[in-house]
Amino acid sequence: MKELTLLEKQIQALLALDEYPDDFPEQLEQLVAARHERVKLILADQEKLSRETFEDVQQRTRDLKALLEQNKARIRQKLLTAKQGKKSVSVYKMYQK
Repeated sequence: MKELTLLEKQIQALLALDEYPDDFPEQLEQLVAARHERVKLILADQEKLSRETFEDVQQRTRDLKALLEQNKARIRQKLLTAKQGKKSVSVYKMYQK
């Protein structure tokens, strides 16, 4: 659970930044994927999984989803900017050949 808490704090800190860094989409994707894997491991460990742990993970997932929803407009804008930037670079590279 400590690793799950650490990942969630990293996601929260990334979303709380006044201005998202250029590699924001990659960072967010990596952190969310790592959290997803950690949740799968926690839920797969049937010997240690208690009802309280299951409900805690479930609530934490809802809380994270709500946080992502609150920041959806900012996240979307950064993702669009990053996508447009990558497209521009690929077009530029195409003409450099």
